[in-house]
Amino acid sequence: MLEVNNLKGILARHKEMVSDLEKEISSIEATDLLGENQKLEAEISQLKEFFNREKADNQRLSEENKNLRNAVYEQLYNEKIQILNSTNKKLEVYFKSNIEGELNRLTYFEMTEKKRIDEMAGILQANRVNLQDEIYPRIYELRKLLEERVRAAREEILRNSKALNESRAAGFQKLQQERLTEEEIKGRIKQNNIESFIGLNIINKLGIFLLIIGIIAASQFTYFRLPDILKSIFTFVIGLVMLMAGEFFNRKKTNIFSIGLTSGGIAILYVGLALSYFNFNLLSMFPALGLTVLVTAGAFVLSQRYGSQTISCFAIIGGYLPILSIEGDKNIVYGAMVYFVLLNLLALVISVNKRWLVTAYMGFWLNVIGSIYILAIMFGGHTGNAGFSADDLISIAYIVLAFIIYTLIPVAGAYRYKLSFRTSDIVLLAKNTVISSILLYTVFYITGLEDFTGALAVTFAVVYIAMGRFSESFMEKERKARALFYITGLTFVALIIPFQFDKTWFSLGWLIEGTALLTYGIIRNVKGFKRAGTVITFLCLAAFILFDIPNYHSLLFVYKYLAVTAGSLVILSALIYKNEISAGSAKVYKYITLINIWFFSLYLLGVELKDYLYKPLMGSDFSLDYLINSAMILAGFIIAYLIPKINIIKDKVTEVISSVLYLIGVASLFILSFFSPVAGSLSNASRGTCILGTVEIAVISLLSLLAVREFIMKLVAKRKIGIELYPLIISLYFIVILTQNLIMQFNLGFNNALISVVYLVTALSWIIFGFIKKYVLIRRFGLGFCIMAVAKLFVIDLSFLTQGYRIVSYFIFGLTLLAISFVYQYFSRKINFVGEVMPDEKKNDT
Repeated sequence: MLEVNNLKGILARHKEMVSDLEKEISSIEATDLLGENQKLEAEISQLKEFFNREKADNQRLSEENKNLRNAVYEQLYNEKIQILNSTNKKLEVYFKSNIEGELNRLTYFEMTEKKRIDEMAGILQANRVNLQDEIYPRIYELRKLLEERVRAAREEILRNSKALNESRAAGFQKLQQERLTEEEIKGRIKQNNIESFIGLNIINKLGIFLLIIGIIAASQFTYFRLPDILKSIFTFVIGLVMLMAGEFFNRKKTNIFSIGLTSGGIAILYVGLALSYFNFNLLSMFPALGLTVLVTAGAFVLSQRYGSQTISCFAIIGGYLPILSIEGDKNIVYGAMVYFVLLNLLALVISVNKRWLVTAYMGFWLNVIGSIYILAIMFGGHTGNAGFSADDLISIAYIVLAFIIYTLIPVAGAYRYKLSFRTSDIVLLAKNTVISSILLYTVFYITGLEDFTGALAVTFAVVYIAMGRFSESFMEKERKARALFYITGLTFVALIIPFQFDKTWFSLGWLIEGTALLTYGIIRNVKGFKRAGTVITFLCLAAFILFDIPNYHSLLFVYKYLAVTAGSLVILSALIYKNEISAGSAKVYKYITLINIWFFSLYLLGVELKDYLYKPLMGSDFSLDYLINSAMILAGFIIAYLIPKINIIKDKVTEVISSVLYLIGVASLFILSFFSPVAGSLSNASRGTCILGTVEIAVISLLSLLAVREFIMKLVAKRKIGIELYPLIISLYFIVILTQNLIMQFNLGFNNALISVVYLVTALSWIIFGFIKKYVLIRRFGLGFCIMAVAKLFVIDLSFLTQGYRIVSYFIFGLTLLAISFVYQYFSRKINFVGEVMPDEKKNDT
């Protein structure tokens, strides 16, 4: 039984294996590996044949190029030798004539001077001067000296001439032995190319142009001699003959001359169509349009067949000729739209196969002219109340199609052949964007779609950002084009706000865009988003300054300012999060943000809080302006205190900002102390009002005292001033504001003895504090202040006091001075103690 089961198991496994084999065989039969293998072998064979053929062609062309290059080199070298020999002969003749001239002038000089010497001797003899006189030997010596000098000059000329000839001969020999450089060959070829360009291209096209003018003139000249139909036939025959001649020469070998004949034939056919329709009225509109389409299509085919940009240019120009026949009938305009779209598509097909710059630009500008002409017809009598219609939609669709086609034209060829964008391609993209957007926005405003101009900006933005992503993914090297796409897209992103919203919302819209882009760019470290966000943020700031700040009383201004401040804090937080706060531009942004927070707090307190408290405090004894200004000063002190406490944003500049805010607050409080917190003065107010006003002044003064303390502590920490000046400045500031408040708020005169008492008590406090803290300077300053207070009492105060107050003043001053004396007695053993605290300058000296 066990063996049977084993056999059954083996049989089952065998069946499974057979089933698997059958499935595998079926799969192999289904895939037809043999057929695919044969197909691949055939393709490999074809590729090998193609490779061998291309290799042979390459070798042949390489050999031809080598032979041509050698021939060009020999020709240019022979030309160079001929030029050198000719130049050498000319120079030889020139130098020889100059040297002979010099020798002749020297000989003439010699003969002239000898003659003068002989004449001098003759004059002496004629005057009976004795021949034995010593003057005759002198004259003879002069003659010999002249001969020697002339002979030396002649020898020098001949010697220099020989050296010059030898040097010139050596130089020419060196030039003859020099090989032609690559730059010389290229320069000569360029000269030949210019000559060929003028002789072939320009002369060829000029001949065609004159031929066209001749045909037009002939049609006018034979006006009375031939019927119109024969004139038209004559023109078409000439065009066809030139086409056939061009085809004949092109079949032999395509060259500039044959291309010129073909281009001229196409141009003359267009002339024949124009004459037949406009001048002779032999063709109606639709037959003329149909023939134009046929000629244009044929011209495009020929341009692709022969790779001729000239033919394509004639096809483009002739293809747009029917625009002259378009009139006010909208059905004809619709047909023209379809025709021009097809023409643009043909231009796109050309750009896919050939990157022809002239054709692309010519087609673009003719398309712009055609679009403007069509829109002028479509919207010539359009009024703003007409409403949106199907005609408007068709016009918009036509402009959009033209925009898309001429956006693809520069991209298609570059993408297909994996070539780089040229500067001309980028310029064409930019011009297409500007002109198409102007046309579209014009149509939107004409048709009453101004509420959707923001959506149009969104569409443009999406298109260009998508193009940027496409170039980034498939054309990685195209940085300029990618930058153009992204910049254009982000420009339209920024334009969404002004196009879609009123200027009231410019700042908020740009704030949202700028904050989002800049924050994302900072967090993700995307430079493009950073730049775009920065630009849009500046636009937000400009809109806020230009449109919002002048209307700061608007109900929305507080929310806009709050949003701007919050947005700046969000961006600052992103910079802190990514630890980019130490960069130069980030630092500047940090400082501006901190200053803006201060301004925002001043605005909230000075405008919003004031408006809120205006009605509740109307008619009360308290001064609203004093309260608001006090709150603003308090806010400045708080911000100045908090800025250096946040370590992550703390640096030297933030400390300077904090110090400046402290100084502004102290100066503002000093000015504020000249005004009363209540209507009138505290001395004339009711008891409750006086108490509350005094408390208000005390709180503000105490806070300012703390602010001064914080500011002085900074200076002490930086060792700008000594530690013992710290309590002196604080107490001195306290005396100043106390004196100011007593005089301004309580109507006390400076001659009041109470002020002297305060000064005396302050002096006592300084002396005690100086002894306890071992501050020599503050102790001595207190002693001097005490003397000043006593002097004020006797010189100023006593003359204004009654007898009773004088007695009280005497007692108070006497007791205070005794107290000061007691303090000195008590601490006298410490005056000369070595461990006393001295000013920092003295410590440094010791």
